[in-house]
Amino acid sequence: MNIQTSYQKGTVWFYSRFIDLLLRPVHTRVVGVCKEIHPENVLDICSATGAQCLLLDRARINAVGLDLSESMVRLARRRSPPTVRYVHGSALALPFDNQTFACVLLILALHEHTHAEQLTMLSEAHRVLRKEGTLILAEYSPPRRGSHHLIWSFITMIERLAGGDHYHNFRVFVEAGGAESLADNLPLSVEARYPLFSGTVSLLEFRGRIPLFRWNSS
Repeated sequence: MNIQTSYQKGTVWFYSRFIDLLLRPVHTRVVGVCKEIHPENVLDICSATGAQCLLLDRARINAVGLDLSESMVRLARRRSPPTVRYVHGSALALPFDNQTFACVLLILALHEHTHAEQLTMLSEAHRVLRKEGTLILAEYSPPRRGSHHLIWSFITMIERLAGGDHYHNFRVFVEAGGAESLADNLPLSVEARYPLFSGTVSLLEFRGRIPLFRWNSS
């Protein structure tokens, strides 16, 4: 979800009919991880149409979704029961107090942003995460150079269609190492890795919290 973009009705419709379907395996795996750790509450940053929060709620997990797009938030509220809370806000400045959530999600939310924005989003996610909380990230994990991968070709085509800064930032993220660059630089221990879509997407489960957030800004 691009926190700088105001989604039009057509885009919201496409996302709810197409992207949500594609991401269902990711959302399902996230619910599985949350069932294992039993968090008191979960924040889904860049929650889009609320598909992830809705699955969490069905699993009896207290979920809060945040998105900058008012259209996405309106749709998410319409499709979800009142037990799910949605907040209109920016991932660059989360409207929550420090250490509010036992679990924080960033599901395919980083790759379309600049490195500076990624740093801010990660710092904010870490700020609202409770001590000994769990941070769950899902991001692209590009195959080795020279290998032919149909799923990766499809992912690249979708990202290319987004165009502009979105695609440029995707390419920069991939060239930096994708999901593994996050695992190498976050000041949290990687509790588990879950490969999805034949390894082209990695779900990373981080545990623990340190007093001051640091991430490689090079």
